[in-house]
Amino acid sequence: MTDAPAYTNDAEIEDVVKRFEDCAYSPEELVHTKHLTVAAWYFWRLEPEAAREKMRAGLQKFIRHHGKNGFHVTITEFWLQLVERSVFQRKGHHREPVSIVNEIIERFRDKNLIYEYFSRDRINSAGAKAAWIEPDIKSMN
Repeated sequence: MTDAPAYTNDAEIEDVVKRFEDCAYSPEELVHTKHLTVAAWYFWRLEPEAAREKMRAGLQKFIRHHGKNGFHVTITEFWLQLVERSVFQRKGHHREPVSIVNEIIERFRDKNLIYEYFSRDRINSAGAKAAWIEPDIKSMN
């Protein structure tokens, strides 16, 4: 399940972020670990709400740019909550951002983790796509 190597420096992460923001990736190239990379970088560099908004806006821009209709509020918010918490827990420990981003990717690389919290019926519902809904299997707290 290795769709991205560990980063060795901030410049590699910044390149992923820039390519995401410029819509330079194809939809097939923007794999789960790249989403995690961008989100972790934003939470490292910005205040939490600014990071969330930047990630949401970036995803919506990317989807529009590629003529897709795939923005899913609950899936996006689920991953943002996990990444935000993880960055926050590690930020005060004088760690380099590259080590934190690599750790988050390793911890959350399995995109099926969401099904430990949500049933497939609930996450695939129209309501979950349009707005945040609480998990029905395991709490986020």
